[in-house]
Amino acid sequence: MQNDPISAEDTKKEMLAFEEYLKEKGLKITNQRLLVAQKIFSSHNHFTAEGLLDELKDNKDRISKATIYRILAIMVEAGLLEEHDFGKDYKYYEHIIGHEHHDHIICMQCGRIVEFIDERIEELQNKAASENGFTITGHSLNIFGNCLNFANCEHKIKK
Repeated sequence: MQNDPISAEDTKKEMLAFEEYLKEKGLKITNQRLLVAQKIFSSHNHFTAEGLLDELKDNKDRISKATIYRILAIMVEAGLLEEHDFGKDYKYYEHIIGHEHHDHIICMQCGRIVEFIDERIEELQNKAASENGFTITGHSLNIFGNCLNFANCEHKIKK
């Protein structure tokens, strides 16, 4: 799922949603905001603010770390990004419009993140909520572990 191709149409929808949110909130649609959004929406990978900053460093429009964090906060508030705590000293982000709900398994040695969907887990969560008088409005499941063959693991920690 993480490597699903992103169509130009999907990216366009997400960009339009971002621009609409900025207009609704009376925020300016700046080149920096659009550049960051385009970079995020054109890939379906989990990323950090630092990693995003690295990917944009060669751009002629220098974008500061503070600006990146402000844009990410706007996008989370707009419901365009999810922020994840994968047990590191930094947050991970992923864009969510048009993407199916999923859970994560994270290797604590190499940093690999695997997305998965298991209907049995969803059913158990619904049952637990119902038995305890709740209606689920959302959830996040992160499983932490280690790759079984870390010595030959192809994945390395990426910020």
